[in-house]
Formats: sequence, C-alpha cells, structure tokens
Amino acid sequence: MQGGGKVEPARLPPAPARPGPARPPFALVAMLALGLLINYADRGSLAIAAPLIEKQLGLSPSQLGWVLSAFFWTYVPFQPVSGWLVDRVGAARVLAGGFALWSLATLLTGLTSGLVMLVGLRLLMGAGESVFYPSALSLLAREVRDRHRVRATGTMQFGALVGPALGTLVGGLIMARFGWRAMFVSLGIASLIWLVPWMRVVNRERQETTASRASVGREPKPTFSAILRQRALWGGTAGIFCSNYAFYFVFTWLPLYLTHERGLSLLAMTRMTTAFYIVDALSVLATAWLLDAWIARGATINRAYKTALVCSSLGVGTCLLLCTGVGLPLIGITIVGLGFMDGLNSPATCALTQAFAGPSATGRWMGVQNAAANTAGMVAPVLTGYLVEFTGHYTAALVVAGAAALCGSLAWLLVVPVVRPVDWRTLAP
Repeated sequence: MQGGGKVEPARLPPAPARPGPARPPFALVAMLALGLLINYADRGSLAIAAPLIEKQLGLSPSQLGWVLSAFFWTYVPFQPVSGWLVDRVGAARVLAGGFALWSLATLLTGLTSGLVMLVGLRLLMGAGESVFYPSALSLLAREVRDRHRVRATGTMQFGALVGPALGTLVGGLIMARFGWRAMFVSLGIASLIWLVPWMRVVNRERQETTASRASVGREPKPTFSAILRQRALWGGTAGIFCSNYAFYFVFTWLPLYLTHERGLSLLAMTRMTTAFYIVDALSVLATAWLLDAWIARGATINRAYKTALVCSSLGVGTCLLLCTGVGLPLIGITIVGLGFMDGLNSPATCALTQAFAGPSATGRWMGVQNAAANTAGMVAPVLTGYLVEFTGHYTAALVVAGAAALCGSLAWLLVVPVVRPVDWRTLAP
C-alpha cells in the first residue's frame, strides 16, 4: 500500500492536540444518542413488518430482498454529499434537515398503497438518514477531547442498538394490535418530536464552545484528493464493510429467519430479536467505557481499538456459523452471543475515524467511508433473498455472512495502519 503518492499516517509527525471542552458535552451526546436510536428504529421498521407485508403484497424472498435493500440505494451515494454539506453548511443544520426528511418518509410508509410507493419511500428515507453519521461524528470530533472520545461515541452508538430493540418491541406490539400501517405512522410522528429539543441543544453547545470552534476553523482543511489517498480510509472501509454485511444480514433477515427457518411465533421472534439488540447495546456501552479506561491506564489507541475490532470480527463470524448447526434450545444463546460480539466494534470504528481524520476532515472522511462500507446494506439483503429462494433454507446465507465477518479481522490487522492523527498541515497545497 506504499507508493503511488499515498501518505502513511504512521510516518507523519505528531499532530497538535485536538480542541474540545474539558468536560464532554453531555447534552449533545445524549441528543445524538436519542437521534440515532430513532434513526435505527425507523430504518429497521420494515424488517419488523416484513412477515406481514410479504403476505399482504405477495412478495417472493428475492423481491423482499430488493425491497429491504432499497433504503441503501440512496443512503450509500448520498453519504459523500452529506459529508460535503456538513463541512460547508454546518453539521447541526444538515442533521435537522435529514431528520425531518426520513421521519416523514417513515410516517408516509404507513399510508403506502403498493410496492412502488413502498420502494420510493424507502429510497427517500435512505437519502434523509445519510446525513446522520457525517453530521454526528463531525460534531463529536469538534466538541469532545481524545480521552473522552470512545465513551462519547459509544454512548451515541448505544442508541443505534437500543433503537432496533425498542423499535422491535414497541413496533411489534403495535403491529400485533393495530396492524403494520399504524406502526409506521406512530414511529414517524414520534420521530418528528426530536427536532424541537435538538435545535435548543445545538444552540447552547455552540455558545459554550465558541473558542474551541474558532481554533478548529484555523486548522487546514484537506482536499478530497488528500483524504482519498489515506490507506487508513480504505482499510477502515474494508473492515466496516465486512462487519456491516454480517450486521445487515441480521438487521434485515433475522425476523424472517426466526419465523420461517426456526418456526418461532411472531411474539417469540419479537422477544428474541429484542434480546439481540439489548445485549448488543449493552456490549457497545461497556466496550466504550472499558476501552477509554484501558487507554487511560497506558494502552495505545492503536492497540485498544484494533483489539476490540478483531475480537468482534472473529466472534460475530463464529456465532453466525454456529447458527447453521445448533438446535432450537441453543439458538437463543447463540443469537445473544452474536449481539455481544457485534457490540465490541461500534465504539472503536467511529472513534477510529475521528482519530485519523480530525475535526477538519471527519465529515468528508466519514461520508466516503460510510458510502463504500454501506454497500454491504445493498448486497446483503438481496444476496440473502436469492440464496434463500434458491436453496429453500438460510444455511448458505449464514455461511456467507459469517465468512464476511471473519474476513474483517484481516482488514483491521493487515491494512489499517497504526492509529494516529493525520497531520493535514504536511499535505496542504
């Protein structure tokens, strides 16, 4: 990966200390965590309703796979656009606009009249949700010091797993009582309420960190070309793609796998899927605090982050492969173990991006990385649908997802360089 004009972050001189208040901005982190909770609850609502929508609209497994992947056909290409807007327009405003867009798309899904409208609204939701990670990580990179970074990021990521857990539990109960349309309308209305406190929190945080933002504004802003030449960007993208493939397999097909392959009732499926997300969320939170504590005791961020990422890749891959052979009494334990291992990667992946890119480049770096890595969301649901339709079972799909997760460990160990900030001053024109 050397030569070709590529710059290795490991060979750059130490970058200046990153700005940020002495105390982490708790209100901002809490609002971002709540926002991500809503983000994933809305995103995963279609998977919850899939067993009913599949029957009502008469969809085959391959057709359902395309519907489940439609979200990513706009979510992916809009990521770089969102990153560019964040660095130009401002993260808070971009996030507010995207939030309103995907909330309305969720609400209108409950009023859909057919397959075409359903796919169109999923495309609209993908465009809206594409703003979240570039906006949120840009805000955290500016407002949070390095020693609080993993905990702040992990707390935010906690919302990404609580969202599907609450969405599955609450959405499943609403759906069982009132139908899937009422579930979408309820989620959409609830989501829009978040915008009211968000603007107040952002304004307060902006006033408290004026000096910090001024110092960020004096940092050199790297070009897209300089960002794209970073080996860390593409190594991280490969690792996240592998973990994303496994996660999006679970995220889109777990309810159907549990009901069709394992014969669980709708209520039992809801409980087991909720358990997966709860354990995943607790694992995210625990990992974030343990990594920061390990770093405070002297571990390098390179050692801490990569240990968590490699263990997660190996653990997720193993659990998915075990699902092909364990009996019904053990499937619950395996699914819970899968959630625990998946939770190890979330705090480290986002903190890794901020550590390399810094405040002046996080928006665009995350936009490019998230776009490329989330192509897994386009591939996993569709490929799974075809594998299930062709074989009549989920074994092949589980093997592919498990193998993808295992390959992620190679990216973290062999491709991603030593974790340290890129000194963009040496790359300025």
